Amino acid sequence: MQNRGRWRRTRLLPYLLAAAGVPCLWAGEVLPAPADAGPGLDPKSLIRTLAELRPDYPRYISSVRPLAPGVARRLYMALVRPGATDPAGRGSAPNAGPGARNDIVYDEASIATGHSVAWRSLLLEHEYFHARHMAGATLLPVVRDGVPEIERHYNEAAAWGFNVAEARAGRYPGLRTDEFREALDRLGEHYAALRAILKDADPARWSRISDLLHRPESLLTPAGATPSEGVRLSAASDRERSTP
Repeated sequence: MQNRGRWRRTRLLPYLLAAAGVPCLWAGEVLPAPADAGPGLDPKSLIRTLAELRPDYPRYISSVRPLAPGVARRLYMALVRPGATDPAGRGSAPNAGPGARNDIVYDEASIATGHSVAWRSLLLEHEYFHARHMAGATLLPVVRDGVPEIERHYNEAAAWGFNVAEARAGRYPGLRTDEFREALDRLGEHYAALRAILKDADPARWSRISDLLHRPESLLTPAGATPSEGVRLSAASDRERSTP
């Protein structure tokens, strides 16, 4: 994981700082944390939370379910195509294109142990963002150019940037400082990795991508819509843009 001080010096999304080559899209490997199981998880409770956060989720997400027995993956959640069981398995890549819907799978132990209930909301919105992205309902084009590392870092930098912006705007009441920092670090890691791959090799492409990643308040605006017509990250986004 990248040093946080170095990430701050990149000055991407400066106002936020005040607060794998794999076929699926997942919310990161699990980091060690103090034991704090909290309420148990089940698909119905997660779906209720997701519906409260994003009432339009059924357009992009077909189900929320635990990882299948015997699938051992160190992850929190992952977006996979409907019915897929192993997030890293062949054939699990999310559907992409207009009208695409996918499933969220999750590891109950990874999410519930050592994290707040607010962290679950952040993770659900992380996968919601991926699902909208795959369905073409964001400003970000879907990258399918056969370079897994570019796809991974591009998708994750956008999704973690979305989460950090929402956390900074107060979207996840009760989110702990260490949890915010974990999201911020993951954003920094993926952004730095993507920059290392593209900045010198393809400056024009890097310029286009970095411009979008600098504007988290408009990432959920459907392509072709003006900002006022699109879906804002949160009601507080405009206020928070001016925060030092």
